[in-house]
Amino acid sequence: MSDMTIEQKIGAMLAFGWAGEEPTSVNDHARELIEEMQVGSVVLLGRNVSPDLHQTAETINELQSMSSEPLFVIADQEGGMVARFVEGVTVFPSNMALGATGDPNLAYKAASVTARELCAIGVNFNFAPCVDVNNNPDNPIIGTRSYGESPDKVSEFAASAIRGYQESGMIACAKHFPGHGDTAVDSHLALPSVFYPRERLEAVELKPFKAAIEADVASIMTAHILFPALDRSLPSTLSPKIVGGLLRGELGYDGVVVTDCMEMKAIADNFGTPQAAVMAIEAGVDIVLVCHTLSTQRETREAILKAVKDGRISEWRIDESVERIKALKHKFSLTSRRRVDPNGIDRILRNREHLELQQEIAERAVTLVKDEEGLVPLSLSQNEKIVVSGLHPTVSPLAEAIKQHHQNTDVLLLDSAQGEAAIRQVIDRTSTGSVVVVPTCPREPWRQPIDLDLQNRLVRALIAAGRKVIVVAVREPYDIRNFPEVNTYICTYGYRGGMIEAAAELIFGKIEPRATLPVTISETAPPAAEERPTSEVPEYF
Repeated sequence: MSDMTIEQKIGAMLAFGWAGEEPTSVNDHARELIEEMQVGSVVLLGRNVSPDLHQTAETINELQSMSSEPLFVIADQEGGMVARFVEGVTVFPSNMALGATGDPNLAYKAASVTARELCAIGVNFNFAPCVDVNNNPDNPIIGTRSYGESPDKVSEFAASAIRGYQESGMIACAKHFPGHGDTAVDSHLALPSVFYPRERLEAVELKPFKAAIEADVASIMTAHILFPALDRSLPSTLSPKIVGGLLRGELGYDGVVVTDCMEMKAIADNFGTPQAAVMAIEAGVDIVLVCHTLSTQRETREAILKAVKDGRISEWRIDESVERIKALKHKFSLTSRRRVDPNGIDRILRNREHLELQQEIAERAVTLVKDEEGLVPLSLSQNEKIVVSGLHPTVSPLAEAIKQHHQNTDVLLLDSAQGEAAIRQVIDRTSTGSVVVVPTCPREPWRQPIDLDLQNRLVRALIAAGRKVIVVAVREPYDIRNFPEVNTYICTYGYRGGMIEAAAELIFGKIEPRATLPVTISETAPPAAEERPTSEVPEYF
């Protein structure tokens, strides 16, 4: 430690991402992070992942060779809808899908495979698992990233996943402390508050984090949320009472604590990223995450340096975090793992064993929530037609999956701009008694939003017109609150990881319905979704 300058020590505490021209390679932005700022961690977002994963492995090798110390190479590969690596790797169904299987051993296996594949590419630190308890159906950002609404189930599955990651060489990260599951506000866009008393937080939000600590989780990520029962004025990331008092003191956690991205609006708009980074370190955080903007990264580093030179933060406090960071890199042998063999990844990524596990999880997770008319499994003659229709882009892949079981399948992808004409089009293309499969989805932050009201009216109109309707909720399981009269309802908890194909298999009886819904769906209709431009929501953690 004594041979490190203060600039090097502060660099060790920085986890920065890079953008700019050709971000899949070591460009000028990436080079400045390593050579000038001397960061100890680099963060890979989707923009940094090349279609050719051999190139991504070479890029990581080059970054490692430029750094004086082994780097944490960080990705956010939760599975389901949160995955930085999408093509060329085995993407498993979401945490909620795993929760629906009821088998925590599958969470262990999925995490282990994910770890082995990412490690082969050069990633050594995964911002997973998400251990939030999703007991708010209107949560806009957690949802299927959670194993469910039961603190005990989330605890059990989280501990299994942590062991799966870390026993396979991947640094795991439990997030978002002390809990992001019961918010109706996205902290990327505003500062949420959770007003429950301490007793409730102990019983629900904190329980999975205690289980994660017992499972020896290597790192924990903080949430940008106000918890007045814990700290009346500061969000978790900036709170000495929460990071230093609760997490370090009461829960006894001495691992690496990392912030959620400090460019999220909950922090940036209320405190300013550079000064908030100083506050986070004062609170007891070890690694400050700034993912996107080079100028903000420069300002953040300078603000921390100034705080140390001015005496606001002691060098002892910096040393405390650097010791934890160095200990974690040593524990996972990162010095000897700095270089990977890009030519060796093909035998590991998406191999037969991994794909078989993906299929097993998908088939055990897909959930037949409701089938009051006994429509599933479908038994149709070759002359009987199925129409797959809706507004979400999964209409086409779901139709293709259904065609594997029934060739007489039509696809009708509707456009929100059509308005009421879209509904008439489906009614006209089907006859009374026809089977219509409708994939539904709530608003997605990363995609141009569909007309949710039109989606709901489409389902209700088809039912009123006497069509046999199968609704497949392709992301959140709560869609049925908008059309409780539907008789057949299937949940996939996401549309990656083989879930669409599993839904088709379930519809035709190729697999038995074995899963159990891991959340409660009330009969209360959800509030109207607030529309925001997709550009306001960056990739998230």
